[in-house]
Amino acid sequence: MKSREKIIQAATHLFHKKGYQTTTVDEIAETTRVTKSNLYYHFRSKEELALETLDMRMNQFESDVILPTLGETSLSPKKRLQQFYDHVADFHSSLECRYGCPFGNLAIEMSDVSEKFRKRLSIFFRNWEKAIERCIDEGIREGEFRRDINPKLVAQLILSQVEGAIMMVKTHKILEPLTEGAKAVLKLLEPA
Repeated sequence: MKSREKIIQAATHLFHKKGYQTTTVDEIAETTRVTKSNLYYHFRSKEELALETLDMRMNQFESDVILPTLGETSLSPKKRLQQFYDHVADFHSSLECRYGCPFGNLAIEMSDVSEKFRKRLSIFFRNWEKAIERCIDEGIREGEFRRDINPKLVAQLILSQVEGAIMMVKTHKILEPLTEGAKAVLKLLEPA
């Protein structure tokens, strides 16, 4: 693996595990076994490195999670939403219910500190919300979901519920806030 790739991989993990502000350039260099001068050859600053890891992670989330679940129109909307929840639960299970959401963590940590982080995360969360909204809207039109709900508001609610559930998963070290929350949301969406 090339130095740049090793730096990005290590930084991605450390920023998720410890947060942006707590992670030092020295730690990243030590973890990757590259010199600080080599790190600065590839990235002018820790912020530039973090923004690149964020962009990479957001693109990966869209291609690996959003598109094959919420965006998979060959599946019913209810099945897409269930698969989305399952994927999120599987990810946090693989982390042993540690670290939380890399995007939610960074939003909480950096939105009041850096406009660059805040703007990128705001766009990312809006895009995620729109993917949920499209799924809900289609579910309403197909009769899978209640007709008396507003897809945009429900999408906001689901995204907020997922992020809150992930925080509880991290806090309690159990998956139930995600898994049981998913069941409750899907039940609430059922037509009367």
